[in-house]
Amino acid sequence: MNKNILPFLILILFPLIHFAQGRPGIGGQRTPAIGKIYGKIVESGKKSPVEFCTITLLGAQKDTVLSGGLTRSNGDFMLDKLPLGRYRLRIQFIGYKTLYKPVMVTPNLLEQDLGNLAIEPDTRALKEVTIEAEKSSVVMTIDRRIYNVEKDISSRGGTGLDVMRNVPGITVDADGNVNMRNSSPTIFVDGRPTLLTLEQIPADQIDRVEVITNPSAKFDASTSGGIINVVLKKNNKPGYNGMVTVGAGFPSRQNAMVNLNIKEGRFNVGMMYNINRSVNVAKGYTNRTSLRNKIETGSFKQSNENDATSMMHNGRLAIDYNISNRAAITASQAMMFGSYEIIDKQHFDALDSLKELVSYGDRTNSQNNAWSNYTSQVQFRKTFPRIGRELTSDFTYSRSQRNNLSNFSTLNYDKNNLLLPPGEEYQKNNGTGNSNNYTFQLDYVNPITDSAKWEFGVRSNIRIDRSKLEVFYRDPLNNANFTSDTALTNDYSITDYVNAAYATYSSMLWGIGYQMGLRFEQIRFKGELLNKNQSFEYYYPDSLGNLYQSFFPSLFLNKKIGGQTIQEDGKNRTKALHEFQLNFTRKINRPGFMQAMPFIMFADKLNYRIGNPNLAPEFINTVEFNYNTILPAFNFFTSVYMKATENPITNFAFPLASDTNGNVLVNTFINGKTQYNYGMENNVRFSLFQRKMDVSINGNFFYTIINASSNNTTIQNQGFSWNTKAMASYKLPKNFTVQLNGNYEAPRIIPQGTTLDQYSIDFSLNKEIMKFITINLMVNDVFNTRRFGTSFESDFLIQDISRRREIRFVRLSVSMRFGEMDVSLFKRKRSNRGDNQGGGMDMEY
Repeated sequence: MNKNILPFLILILFPLIHFAQGRPGIGGQRTPAIGKIYGKIVESGKKSPVEFCTITLLGAQKDTVLSGGLTRSNGDFMLDKLPLGRYRLRIQFIGYKTLYKPVMVTPNLLEQDLGNLAIEPDTRALKEVTIEAEKSSVVMTIDRRIYNVEKDISSRGGTGLDVMRNVPGITVDADGNVNMRNSSPTIFVDGRPTLLTLEQIPADQIDRVEVITNPSAKFDASTSGGIINVVLKKNNKPGYNGMVTVGAGFPSRQNAMVNLNIKEGRFNVGMMYNINRSVNVAKGYTNRTSLRNKIETGSFKQSNENDATSMMHNGRLAIDYNISNRAAITASQAMMFGSYEIIDKQHFDALDSLKELVSYGDRTNSQNNAWSNYTSQVQFRKTFPRIGRELTSDFTYSRSQRNNLSNFSTLNYDKNNLLLPPGEEYQKNNGTGNSNNYTFQLDYVNPITDSAKWEFGVRSNIRIDRSKLEVFYRDPLNNANFTSDTALTNDYSITDYVNAAYATYSSMLWGIGYQMGLRFEQIRFKGELLNKNQSFEYYYPDSLGNLYQSFFPSLFLNKKIGGQTIQEDGKNRTKALHEFQLNFTRKINRPGFMQAMPFIMFADKLNYRIGNPNLAPEFINTVEFNYNTILPAFNFFTSVYMKATENPITNFAFPLASDTNGNVLVNTFINGKTQYNYGMENNVRFSLFQRKMDVSINGNFFYTIINASSNNTTIQNQGFSWNTKAMASYKLPKNFTVQLNGNYEAPRIIPQGTTLDQYSIDFSLNKEIMKFITINLMVNDVFNTRRFGTSFESDFLIQDISRRREIRFVRLSVSMRFGEMDVSLFKRKRSNRGDNQGGGMDMEY
């Protein structure tokens, strides 16, 4: 462990020592930094002091920030260590007009008393009704799409999965897995990888979702499927404010949330707690036809009814402390725990080649799952007088625990309704596990000129995971006697190290912006099957021969045309902004422990899954060409992309050799030869009827080619597919808003078949009352059509599977906002204590 981290500790400590030493003056300027200005901010007319007023010292010609701070409780301020020169002093405070005052520091005037500076109330800002710019539901930029969750009224009271169903270009399957451009994206929370699932994140805590289809070298090399960055809500308004939400639905659904934010002086404290419970009863089926030499030998039909109850709790406490105006530290603690209970009842029939009943049976699967996750994080951020120069670092520790108890009861009968031996089959699974994850990251951005900058960073991640699964069978002659199944019982651990460093350089050449990046990653992965004395381990790089495979380059080219505001016939008109981008990246997808370890992980009557220790990583080269045009009420974005994958990791199924009937399938993973994905994605957003109606439409069209071979079997599959999403919202009179969301996914190519098509429509109605109460009614899957499935075909079988994650439901939620959006409450409290101390500010620069 030490040999893996030591080189990176040197990289980490050097910049921290460098920045801790500091430099004389402001921004490293060599002119004497000996000037000082001071004064007092008062309210015009009343002459009463204004505390916490923002004081900013700017350059005389440019808005370069040189110094600044906040006024004290008596309105006093003081800025010192100022170089000689001409400046502008800017005074700002919520509800007041911004005041500018010219300032000059000369050898003859090093210290100045600016006296009492009066600021006037802004009557427009103090009106009861605040007029502010309204966010669009979807903002499309050249490198990412931003989906503002606040504008999506259909996800209120739900989870992160409900949000993803409406994000353009994202699809969600029956297991809650998200898919983007036929690949699995990496989930980030606030710009960092997370162990949480989307279902564990409350929708009401999400501010926006950023979709990055082709991440640069700044991001992990394993983000080959793109990144979905979930940005949580933050509140930096002075004073206190919060929100309470309660909701209920049918079938049985309940949710509640409360959050509170308090900001005064250098401190900002945020607290949140959320609870969400739901019950789903869904049905599905499996139909299989067995083949031998392309002749049907029998069939298997299964129907199932699934009753699932989930309960999730989510809490978070975050404390921000502003060390100075340019340095801040944040400490946060998140707590999440929950349970998931399932009762799955199955009925199955086995038929011969003449469709005559051979046997039938019933199986009941009951599961009780519980999990918990605790995440602690410390973040440090420092900015500098030069705009854009920034140093950030953070350390995150996450610990999760999970417990699973499953019982499987099976009864088999022949066609004459006689119970087949050995009678009732009863299996019990007891699973436990825990995971510890440590992550350190440091990033530094250094602008060289207004158009050129360097970015550097290092990252180290350690994941230690332990999982144990015990499988028992009950003796049919003695119900109290259980026998351990040694083939299925496993106790395994995972130790995973990833150390990385990156550098990117951005600049302009001939009016074209470009960014070049290079990332290096060192990996060590070790998996151990403790109860069977088996292990699997790999390093990258492990020799000079594959050193080049640990470097991951990226190149981005960008050109903007238009976007200026011009005058025509005495009126201002904004010309359309056109953006063009061409980018290239190289990524890696390493085999996971479950994919690589050669032991049985899952089994039932007709399937079992086993890993493949010979799996190699897959390497993905991605090229994108993007075009974006922006007008005030219209936005069109199109992207043409290609992904070429070397050694693609694919699922592969074949009949068990020892099963003479060919009914039992072995499911494993193999490396294919190549896989190509070609596609085109289009997004359009526009407003109608004086912006009362907002419409966004997304369409993704792609072609997939898969080539693979295993056990003398060649897999070749290719085909065209597409999916689309649309959202329309309309503002009705009396503060009502109505919204419709629809989506359609055509059958998609998988290695040995296709998925089934899927479509649905959601309806939402929202009502605002007195600006602080919101009532929301949502109908999920109005026509009850949201189903998921696959169609699988090979030389030895044909199989169709269909199931549902949840059924149509109705949910009603009510939210109430409260608080004082200024510091007047705390100001009054201090005034009552007689706090009227004088003195200047403690400016720490």
